Amino acid sequence: MTRRLRDDAANDDGWLVAELNPWLYSDLESLTLALFSEIREALPKNERWSEAREKIGGFGKAISLLGKVTALFGLDSEGLIQEVGNRISGDTSASAAKRKAEEALRKAGHPVLVVMDDLDRLTPEELLVVFKLVRLVGHLPGVYYLISFDERTLLDVMQRSELVGNSESRARDFLEKIIQVRLDLPAFRERDADILVNRSLAAVLASHSLTLTASEQERLSEAYYRHLQGRLRTPRAIKRFFGQADATLGQLTGNVDIVDFLIVTFLRTSEPRAYQLLWRHRAELTGTSVDLPSRRDERPEQGIERWRTRLQDASVAEQHLDGVIGLMGMLFAPLRQALGYGANTQAIALRRGIGSIDYFDRYMVFGIPDDDLPEDPFDTALQQLTDGTPGPEADELLLRLRDDTQRITRRIQYKRTAGIPLPAVALLEAAAQ
Repeated sequence: MTRRLRDDAANDDGWLVAELNPWLYSDLESLTLALFSEIREALPKNERWSEAREKIGGFGKAISLLGKVTALFGLDSEGLIQEVGNRISGDTSASAAKRKAEEALRKAGHPVLVVMDDLDRLTPEELLVVFKLVRLVGHLPGVYYLISFDERTLLDVMQRSELVGNSESRARDFLEKIIQVRLDLPAFRERDADILVNRSLAAVLASHSLTLTASEQERLSEAYYRHLQGRLRTPRAIKRFFGQADATLGQLTGNVDIVDFLIVTFLRTSEPRAYQLLWRHRAELTGTSVDLPSRRDERPEQGIERWRTRLQDASVAEQHLDGVIGLMGMLFAPLRQALGYGANTQAIALRRGIGSIDYFDRYMVFGIPDDDLPEDPFDTALQQLTDGTPGPEADELLLRLRDDTQRITRRIQYKRTAGIPLPAVALLEAAAQ
């Protein structure tokens, strides 16, 4: 919006725009200086606006502490002495400076829009400072304020202030005195969210040269419509989720299951403490732990209840517990079995899922660990052994076969199960050695 307004202003038509981040300033003096500095900088640099720029700067200086003036306007020691002299000898009262600024703005004849974003991030004291500035100090002809916030959060912040107290009705009354025109965002419909999800997913896949297979599309649809759709209901939530996925996929492309990766990314982004539980209970989740005697005869519902307790302790909201457990059931065979669904551990390994101990670490370190072998070199090594043309990849595979025998032989078996031709003779000779 501000970009389009500035385009109009460049054609000498429309609004001038100043942007101010109030949460960068902790007191009224600093914020006041910043406001008038931003308004002055928004004014064109040509002769027509020179008087307005000068008067706005003068008003900002007149109502500020001298020390803050020198810092903002870059006065040296000689300039500071001159400024003191000007204040003593001239008409420097705040009211006179404001009148001059108002006259200059009226004469210029262009409206100025001051945009303040994310007011709900402020502390109660900072929020009241901003409202005081907008309502009293910054009330100038032709200067308008667009302040954006999440209303529910803002009301909660205001109720923590001494002025309003713990009363939502008083907070709303106070807010109505500040806001002359409400511009509520239209409802973000389920259809709109689905369109944005599809568009964001397509962008991530395209940027990493990926396409989804039919089975991946089916699994992702299940995860989305059963568990994710209710959590991805705002543009911010959707962009945050896919932004994290795009930023961390990197070298994992082709080395992990993309659906598992997206589910894990959602847990890490939206339920970080639940995500930490994955690492803490990796052996249980991948089926590689030695079961305690008390759990050998455990009924499925007991296992689910144990995870509900863990997730509650990890601050997962009650209304999200079933969804998080459902997502984890899509990743890990023990939980999927406890939920009453069939679980194929070999299928998890074949798709390089997080539920396989051979691939679990890739999802947790956002890359390929040093003691792991990425898929491309692994496949190249097998091809070199098949062709009888050993290279560095084949040498590395044989070295790993010796030092990490169980994992490498399992991964070779996964290839065989997937129908990939293997260099049987070369592998037999290496195993024999």
